[in-house]
Amino acid sequence: MQTPARAAGLAIVAVLAGFAFAAPPAAAITAEEIVAKNVAARGGASALAAVHSLHRSGRLVLAHQSILITVSDLRERPGRVRQETTFQGLTQVRAFDGNKAWQVQPFGGRKEPATMSDDDSKALRLASDLDGPWVDAKTKGYTLEYLGTEDIDGTVAHKLRVRLKSADEVTVWIDPDTWMVMRDLRKFIVRGAEHETETDYGDYEKVSGIYVPMSEESGPRDSPPSSKSKAIWDKAEVNVTVAADAFAPPAGPAGGER
Repeated sequence: MQTPARAAGLAIVAVLAGFAFAAPPAAAITAEEIVAKNVAARGGASALAAVHSLHRSGRLVLAHQSILITVSDLRERPGRVRQETTFQGLTQVRAFDGNKAWQVQPFGGRKEPATMSDDDSKALRLASDLDGPWVDAKTKGYTLEYLGTEDIDGTVAHKLRVRLKSADEVTVWIDPDTWMVMRDLRKFIVRGAEHETETDYGDYEKVSGIYVPMSEESGPRDSPPSSKSKAIWDKAEVNVTVAADAFAPPAGPAGGER
């Protein structure tokens, strides 16, 4: 036989259970809200907009090799980039001036600047976006969509996909605790074939009011860490003075498309 106290207790439990089942589900987060949190975590929209140029310098570590390769990455609004890789006195240059992309490939015996094809320069053009393609995607003419969550090395990350104006796309995974980008997957169509490059970002540091990734590991999609190349950025500077011709090819014989 139940006592009055026990009966009352069971009734309270039943009522609470009813409230639990009747409680509305938590509101689903949107792609735009995730982007807003990412922007805020990186320093805020105003701080990002105040960045006119970003220069990073460091080292490139190749899998299973112990050689010194120095790297430099210079980006400037509204969409210019110059990347340099130096090894044994030779410097490879890849640049986009906002209109055309060009390169110098001394490791292949070509020391004169050559224009890059639209397909070959896709990654370079995308790198010229200081904010990332997911920021103000609609304004840029891109399509942004939320793909739910996915486990990335033990972190259940938010997954966003950005469809570019071309048939290309970029997928980014954002940490729900720090709201920083953990990984991106860039899928480009190059001469009719699909190419995918996966990059993991880490070691974020605050530089002049914004957070910048100081390590990047890149390789083919789903490749093990041991086979990826790693850029370790030793120094990052915001709003550096940029020479007027920094993104223009050097004077010399006009090179063909390569």
